[in-house]
Amino acid sequence: MLLIFHQRFILAFLTLFILLPQTPKENSLLAEFYESGLFSNYLEASTILKIVTFSTIFLFFLIVIL
Repeated sequence: MLLIFHQRFILAFLTLFILLPQTPKENSLLAEFYESGLFSNYLEASTILKIVTFSTIFLFFLIVIL
């Protein structure tokens, strides 16, 4: 039981860490992704960030439901 709570806590923290910097006016997390040098262009960084964001939200809801 403690392991399930631990997973939920970590995933909730990760979800908040990913979602909070993303605002309609400024997406500082996207700027950090792009400036890291891991992506060849801004569109690639944006696409990866969207995938990470939606997959984290999906995993959070999946763990909460189970």
